[in-house]
Amino acid sequence: MTGDRPRVLVTGADGMVGTALLAALRTAPATVDWVVHGVSIEDFDIAEGAAVDAAFATFGPDIIVHAAALAIVDDCEIDPRRALRVNVDGTHNVVAAARRHHSRLLYLSSDYVFDGADRPAGGYREDDVPNPLSIYGLTKLAGERMAATVNDHLVVRTSWLFGGADETTDNVLALVRRQRRGEPSELIADQFSCPTYTADLAAALVHLLARTPDLVGTVHVANGGSASWHQVGQVVAQTLSSAGVVDRCATLTPVTVAGRGFVGARPRDSTLDSSRLGELGHPMPDWADAVRRYCARLLDEPAGADHEPARTGTA
Repeated sequence: MTGDRPRVLVTGADGMVGTALLAALRTAPATVDWVVHGVSIEDFDIAEGAAVDAAFATFGPDIIVHAAALAIVDDCEIDPRRALRVNVDGTHNVVAAARRHHSRLLYLSSDYVFDGADRPAGGYREDDVPNPLSIYGLTKLAGERMAATVNDHLVVRTSWLFGGADETTDNVLALVRRQRRGEPSELIADQFSCPTYTADLAAALVHLLARTPDLVGTVHVANGGSASWHQVGQVVAQTLSSAGVVDRCATLTPVTVAGRGFVGARPRDSTLDSSRLGELGHPMPDWADAVRRYCARLLDEPAGADHEPARTGTA
């Protein structure tokens, strides 16, 4: 470590995870005096090795949190070269920089490294064998393998994130806004995982960075329980109705993954078991509780805050 105050560099700082993590690091009592710096595509192209090394050399990080990724499954499937460039070449450059600067590396991965065909009781644990079904899952697994070449590394797998500001990438935000506009939604009812609130994920990452500085390996970090997007929609509708935000809930129609026309394959049930995190002193709240808290956060948002035309939503 270069000084008394750890220096933390976060890639993907403008994404859902990066935004939540930067806020948590800057306010949590354990890290409030750490030196924290976020970078994004606006700063440099992560696939350009020289640019990555120059930026890292200038800041001199003790800890690198690598959250930058192309995380839209179908975009990766449609343009695998771009997926490889961002998720594999970019991670290679970050890993190389971490090794050069002797930095601790925390790499964000995904439940999509599992095939979801026959998930274990209680969910996938850290030592279960990955078997990705999509280009996205393959690139995240490749990133895990590269991250493991850093002596001081931590791989964090998470799933089905919500808590952002863009409804094109945040299904729960989109659901809340459609309910407030009285628009119907078609929601997948035959795919399951752990809907995870970025605020809860960020709090867990702060715990791992501040309270388990010597931990090496893989940890699953997701809100507790398992759900389909249709079940999430029901909780959203019930929460808004109970709060008096909507007079009557808009229709939530259950649909199948097969009927959505996705390009990339999705695991049927990629629920993660986050009990190891609990054993490390940070149990995660239940997914439904997390959804309700996020809805409460959004209640002050004007019903017409989004400017997209009315449409039938899907998730």
